[in-house]
Amino acid sequence: MAAPRDQLEAMEAEGISGRRGGSGVEVVLSPYPAAPAPLCPHGPTLLFVKVNQGKEETRRFYACSACRDRKDCNFFQWEDEKVSGARLAAREAHNRRCQPPLSRKQCVERYSQFYMEDSFCHYNMFNHHFFDGKAALEVCRAFLQEDKGEGAIMVTDPPFGGLVEPLAVTFKKLIAIWKEGQSQDDNHKELPIFWIFPYFFESRICHFFPSFCMLDYQVDYDNHALYKHGKTGRKQSPVRIFTNIPPNKIILPAEEGYRFCPLCQRYVSLENQHCEHCNSCTSKDGRKWNHCFLCKKCVKPSWIHCSICNHCAVPDHSCKGPKDGCFICGELDHKRTTCPNISTSKRANKTVSKQKQRKSNKMKLETTKGTFMNHTSVTRQKKRRERAHQYLCS
Repeated sequence: MAAPRDQLEAMEAEGISGRRGGSGVEVVLSPYPAAPAPLCPHGPTLLFVKVNQGKEETRRFYACSACRDRKDCNFFQWEDEKVSGARLAAREAHNRRCQPPLSRKQCVERYSQFYMEDSFCHYNMFNHHFFDGKAALEVCRAFLQEDKGEGAIMVTDPPFGGLVEPLAVTFKKLIAIWKEGQSQDDNHKELPIFWIFPYFFESRICHFFPSFCMLDYQVDYDNHALYKHGKTGRKQSPVRIFTNIPPNKIILPAEEGYRFCPLCQRYVSLENQHCEHCNSCTSKDGRKWNHCFLCKKCVKPSWIHCSICNHCAVPDHSCKGPKDGCFICGELDHKRTTCPNISTSKRANKTVSKQKQRKSNKMKLETTKGTFMNHTSVTRQKKRRERAHQYLCS
């Protein structure tokens, strides 16, 4: 479920911008929901809301927790929508019929050569859903609390197209299960976590886990066309490791291009130079970043400071802000469907469509007429040649 190449820039913009007043869809996470979420084949759905210029629209809806593409799971239900019993029964039948691949039996067949049967579960990390019910939850609980949780480390490599917010909520639930097995004296301990994710989601991840830091290690995948070094992959992998383990305790291999920075007290890539102004090795993508004294921070080497936006950005960026609002009148406080000029626009569009249709019909008529006339002319010439040939032969 990794994102294709043409979505990477959009993901990076989403990760860097965070919640800076843009438009899109955000997940609504409530510790005490008013009603249980409806189910899709991937378990309990999540509640979403459309956001325009940082303002929530009034109506919220449920959609699949795991799939961002409607082609993979097309579940949709308004939050205030009333669903009939017949529709619920049909939905339950559909959910049973369209369970995600890898049943419990298939999981056992695939992983039994590596692990015992009670060492893995069929699980949706976006909504903390165990597909095999409470029995699988107890397997997970027993695993996390074995020997009071000593030696347990959580390593997670979610799909990069997934949302950070529901992942963070799920990980906190797993941490809570782990803490249940801790004694009161060890209550201050944290479950060691390695979260593998693109670097441009750093601010979002650290928002939910302030104790996390991002390692400079670039994660590659041998079987992935995009996230690997080589001619077919990106020059620098954007995938990093986020962890709550102190970075000075994690040694990165020097033979792969990493060095220890005595000022930062951590391992960084060779290209990541220490900035005396920021007092840190600031690069995130493996290149040497430049310090902007106006922004008072280091930025990518390809970025320039924009006096209009008052921050650094790519040279060909748009200073006009987000292209949101109404497509008819251009105002930002409403959409096209609620525009007061929509009737005028529809009449104008209808007139233009009729004009285009008349022009198209006229061109077809002229083409047909020209073809018919050409055919008639050729037929007459052929008959003249035949009469002339008959006359010469007589």
